[in-house]
Amino acid sequence: MRKNALIAIIISVLIVLGIIVYLILSPSEEKKEDSTSLRKRLPFEFFEDRPQFLTPQQIEEIIKEKGLSDEALREIYKEYSQYPDFSRPLDKKMLDLINPWYVDAQPLPVILNPNLKNEKALQEYIDKLKKEGKSEEEIKDLLEQEFKKYPQFLFQLNRHTITYGDTIIGTLKITDNKGNPLSYDVLEAGIYSDRHFGNTRVATPEFNDAGIAPDEKKDQVYTFSWKVPSQDKKYWGNLSLKVKVRIVETGQEVELERGFYSSPFVIAEFLNQFDEELKDGHLIITAYLDVKKECEYHLQANLFSVEYDEPTHWVYYKKILTPGTHKIPFTFWGKIFRDKGVEGHFVLKDLRGFCQNLPFPASWFGDPTKVDQIVNAKPKDEPLFFYIPYTDITYKTQRYYRMNEFSDKEWDSSEKREKLGSL
Repeated sequence: MRKNALIAIIISVLIVLGIIVYLILSPSEEKKEDSTSLRKRLPFEFFEDRPQFLTPQQIEEIIKEKGLSDEALREIYKEYSQYPDFSRPLDKKMLDLINPWYVDAQPLPVILNPNLKNEKALQEYIDKLKKEGKSEEEIKDLLEQEFKKYPQFLFQLNRHTITYGDTIIGTLKITDNKGNPLSYDVLEAGIYSDRHFGNTRVATPEFNDAGIAPDEKKDQVYTFSWKVPSQDKKYWGNLSLKVKVRIVETGQEVELERGFYSSPFVIAEFLNQFDEELKDGHLIITAYLDVKKECEYHLQANLFSVEYDEPTHWVYYKKILTPGTHKIPFTFWGKIFRDKGVEGHFVLKDLRGFCQNLPFPASWFGDPTKVDQIVNAKPKDEPLFFYIPYTDITYKTQRYYRMNEFSDKEWDSSEKREKLGSL
């Protein structure tokens, strides 16, 4: 079991980014906490290692993983369920929601050892070390020491997902193992398709280190750019930007890779049209969506205070939509305004959404006569997701909202009452 875990961890990282990071995790048991201390903490702090918002079921699973009592579970769920799942407090620590298109990158080793160049070679190398009698800990130390000698590369992209008409922009920096910049020449660069479409070269990105936009200056940081040219399937899915370089100091040639997701089809578009109203003490901003493909849409948006330039809400809306123009009511829960102590004008931003590539019509969901057909539907040999094209459209509320206009009531539902009753 531990041997398989060792191999799986190393191989999985190799496949994704061409790096190997081996860590044997032995989590210690968490000490149980009483409900008094838990009640003083917001659930977002408790789950700060899980930045996305969670369902009640996921909350329960994580709390039980941490070894908390049923009483503690009840208190945390009570705290969390003050607000509905579709309208949650947002703060600047939630970077994946504040900047939903951004992808972080860390320096990674430039793999020079041919024994580690791919999955097969890596497995053979590990097996060889095992046969020599080396333990897992010794293999871990051996690999870590080898990687410390390697140069490192930082391949930063402007987006983790691009949509039709977008341009992916990447910058590549290579340093020695002490962080000093290394000079390198780009020998070749290409955009490669998703594995569903053969993982073949489908485009050649532009690149330079001469200060030609989007490159900023001649500094041994090459900039690569590529725009999705059409709504062709070959540009859909998990694409990769592969770059072959020669390190000037050593003459070594290596291939470096950075992956991203491409969604070239225009399945729906947000229109620059909005309505706003205050209903039952909650702010509702309605966005208009031009739908071109029937899908079960998962839509999100953020709300910021204009006067304080602070995030206030993250909202979520899910519904099966057919082609045509649809009104999307985003509800910003009143108690969140009250608890944050904010009033004034607000701006809706970061409109985004996606839907799954289902092997059956989305309208079948909820139809009891279609259950067997859904269960037996053969998955498509295609990428799994479509994304709504990126937009920088925003909407500022027309009037100033006073604090006392917002409701101070907690979220209530039959599901919530049933859940609390069962704890």
